[in-house]
Amino acid sequence: MQSILSNNQLDYVLFHLEQHVDLGTLKKQIVYGTNLKSEIIFYSSDKEINEITQLEYKNKTIPILFPQADSQSFYTFEDGKLIFHHDLLKSAFYLLSGYQETLPSVSDAMGRFQYKSSIQYRLGIVEVPLVNYYFEIIIEGLEKYAAYHGLTIKRKRLFDDFGFMLTHDVDRVDYYHWRETVLKIMQILGLKPSDYADKKQLFKATLDAILPTLFPGYKKDPWWNFDELRQIEKQLDIKSTWYFLNRDGSPHDAKYILEEDRIKKQIYKLIGQKCEVGLHGSIKTADSLSDLQKAKDRLQKLTSIEVVGTRQHFLKLHYPSTLVNQQACGLKYDSTLGFAEHEGFRNSYCYPFHPYDFENDKMMAIWEFPLVIMDTTLYGYRNLINKEILQASDVIIEEIKRFGGLLVLLWHNCNFNEYQYPGIENIYKELLRQIMDKKASSVVGADVLTMLD
Repeated sequence: MQSILSNNQLDYVLFHLEQHVDLGTLKKQIVYGTNLKSEIIFYSSDKEINEITQLEYKNKTIPILFPQADSQSFYTFEDGKLIFHHDLLKSAFYLLSGYQETLPSVSDAMGRFQYKSSIQYRLGIVEVPLVNYYFEIIIEGLEKYAAYHGLTIKRKRLFDDFGFMLTHDVDRVDYYHWRETVLKIMQILGLKPSDYADKKQLFKATLDAILPTLFPGYKKDPWWNFDELRQIEKQLDIKSTWYFLNRDGSPHDAKYILEEDRIKKQIYKLIGQKCEVGLHGSIKTADSLSDLQKAKDRLQKLTSIEVVGTRQHFLKLHYPSTLVNQQACGLKYDSTLGFAEHEGFRNSYCYPFHPYDFENDKMMAIWEFPLVIMDTTLYGYRNLINKEILQASDVIIEEIKRFGGLLVLLWHNCNFNEYQYPGIENIYKELLRQIMDKKASSVVGADVLTMLD
């Protein structure tokens, strides 16, 4: 990214800055470039990214991706003139827009952009919403300028404390099914890879599943747990969003059919409880506009309400083409952009944001509600123990609360396997309590859209 920001790219950054501050007349006084004469100057950089330069800000190390001077200050304010010496705007654009995902990189087995390919990994900043810190620094400078000139500048927060969007991806609903039980048997025999750390637990889980598989109704299925999960949520005054997976012959397809009576009844029940129902787009929909449109139309016909939100299955998303297709289908928000391998901020931002269409050099209309914590990240990719899960989550929660941002948590309904992850239900309940005890505001995606209008 050698050139300075285009006018559209600059407007893109300023749009998101204005989620945090009402610039008012100050916006007209901001100039961006080199060799400028003005009272609010952002010096621009036409150089490639720099991953070395760092400055301290309130006891936190802040990388400057596009430094423009040797200054050890983010800005100087003298005689009523405000000068930002480093290109914070381009640094913010690089991260927020997802520019790095348009560059050549090695995808993982699912064809996804990898955490280890990211600047967040290289700089160790995945747990830091760096764009929020850039904006905080900019606003701090603007406040000094406004105070000196007798002007007013008003800060804004999306939430008084922070927002909490609890989401569930409904991939599977039948634990006691011949397909699942046969898989366990094959894992015992070494014919299939197993996620169980303890083979004894796998053996116990397999024995436990045989009778309920042979005799449906013999025992309550742990994956058909909508009522149980909603009961936990109601006790904490939490609403939730449920993304239902379409079935279209994709790899890792849904193991249920949306039109089944039990599925339809459950969807209507969730809607009746003021929960949100969204689309969990299959693997095919990540690449195909027509398949995505069919999936959305199918779910919308079933629910008889407008489907506004989506998350791609397995977090499989091509940036930005999948988002362009989602927008073309009339979807209002996506919540896929999180790293599967690590909790934190894939775009280094803890607010909703608009993705960027690089082909047409413009901001998209669709919103992204960034996914920051996922159950399979904590238990699977990171292999954390229960205590570590709460500690790792707390780091993220505190960062989001600092800025009044949005915490999006994904917990699969089919991830409550006490044989595989002993204590997982208790740790889930404890995590929800931890979040709500910090004065989170429970929201669903449609609520956030209303707030952003």
